[in-house]
Amino acid sequence: MESLMNSLAPNGSGHDGKRRRTQPVPFDEKLRRLATFSGKLGLHLAARSRVHDSCCLHVATLPANHSVSMAMFSAGKSYFEKRKTSTARNLGSPHLFVWAAAILAVKNLPDLPESDRQTLNAHALAYDVIGNLAQLVHICSISKAWAKDTAKVEFSVAPELDTVLDVVLRALTNSGADLKAGPPPRSRYERAVAQLLLDLGESPEPPVPD
Repeated sequence: MESLMNSLAPNGSGHDGKRRRTQPVPFDEKLRRLATFSGKLGLHLAARSRVHDSCCLHVATLPANHSVSMAMFSAGKSYFEKRKTSTARNLGSPHLFVWAAAILAVKNLPDLPESDRQTLNAHALAYDVIGNLAQLVHICSISKAWAKDTAKVEFSVAPELDTVLDVVLRALTNSGADLKAGPPPRSRYERAVAQLLLDLGESPEPPVPD
């Protein structure tokens, strides 16, 4: 290892001692560079974020009129209606109610294997108090998907609920949902920034995976 460290020993600065005069950069050019580098940095961070999302989230699309979709949408709407009242300050996070609605809807799906139904029943009984779920369900959301009449659901749970989530995803897939894999596509904002960079004659680097 001594020879390894010796390879880092300085062997001269490589500086000839002369000061070189630099030309001042016009302010407009500075703004252009700032916009360019900010755009490239934004695309890089957005791409990394989408990769991280694909590692942490389970995503599926399903018909908006699917019973699970309707139950999750309804739970979210009911939550925010309840929040308008003065007695609802300690409701907790809305995603916990959306999770509960999803569990109850999935366990009532026809053709659900009895073993899976028992898993969901046990989960529903064990976590009947919403606060007990706060440390276990990280993300549970539903939104309108890009395709017409389609919803997108996203889940992220603690390892203790992996078995329950497996049941949910399997049941959704068996009833018409499309389970997504890999990074999601670029957002419209990413595409807009990439196009603006191209209009400036700049390549939107680093490459952003679709």
